Amino acid sequence: PPAPPPRHPPAQPRPAPIPAPHPDTHPQIDIDHYEQINTLDEDESDRTHFLEPLQQTVTDPRSRVRVVITLRADFYDRPLMYPHFGRLVEEHTAVVLPLTPEELQLAIRQPAGRVGAVLEKGLVEAITADVEDQPGSLPLLQYALTELFERREGRLLTLQAYQSIGGVLGALGRRAEGVYQDLEAGDKDLTRQLFLRLVTLGEGAEDTRRRVPQAELEALASPARVRFVLEAFGAARLLSFDRDPVTRGPTVEVAHEALLREWVRLRGWLDESRADIRMQRLLGTATRDWLQGSQERSFLLRGSRLAQFEEWAGETSLVLTPDEQRFLDESLEDQARR
Repeated sequence: PPAPPPRHPPAQPRPAPIPAPHPDTHPQIDIDHYEQINTLDEDESDRTHFLEPLQQTVTDPRSRVRVVITLRADFYDRPLMYPHFGRLVEEHTAVVLPLTPEELQLAIRQPAGRVGAVLEKGLVEAITADVEDQPGSLPLLQYALTELFERREGRLLTLQAYQSIGGVLGALGRRAEGVYQDLEAGDKDLTRQLFLRLVTLGEGAEDTRRRVPQAELEALASPARVRFVLEAFGAARLLSFDRDPVTRGPTVEVAHEALLREWVRLRGWLDESRADIRMQRLLGTATRDWLQGSQERSFLLRGSRLAQFEEWAGETSLVLTPDEQRFLDESLEDQARR
């Protein structure tokens, strides 16, 4: 007969303790694009949950951890709204100034030299003249140099190739418009729907990119068509793809925030649709609350707020996701039963 099972499970090996850091070491946490805590997350409790441990970490006298945050200048006031955290920001701010023309030239010449590229005479000066007075110049410069490198003649990067891509200012918008024009009519309309969900409207600041679950975008049309359009812009390095750190679901965002300024067509879509985008964001947030609340009736829209959304939904050119439409329909049915 088989041996009886042991009364107690075998002891599991204890994990090796994490070695204490050397007294002279200072672990560092780097937080890039800090402004996205305001543009990507509308839940105030999430922000508080994020900021409190950071503050405790850097103020604990026993802690040797350093925290480095990068923040856009037009969002500088946001962390100051939290008194304790804001005081830390106020006391430890280092202002990063725009690059001088000489520094811009080094930013062009040195990377090119490391990969053995040769810059035609006059090219660096032309690029510097185009970019030095532009806001957000480095992302524009990065994209233009990447395009220029792909058009090199042997190892030579030429002034003619630079002019053909539209220079620093034209490279992003020109490439986006080229991808758009290669699409069929139905996919062009879908492109508008997708990009309008990929932007957070600025309130007293510039518009910013918005990271969106790919599932939200795929709910707007046939998932295969949505993926086709996303991949077309992704292949042109205009969209970037990642995964949500919590759900691990795929996400999509605009790769270069400068695209929101430089693609004329997208600027036009945003200007004519601002009120619609604001309403869609409100409806989207209410829908998520309803779904996360087990679709309880208490989360449904009522009264004048419901009437406002009903009227807007009948007039807007924005496409609602099935969840957003179902939430609105459930709200109307619930009111009709009262």
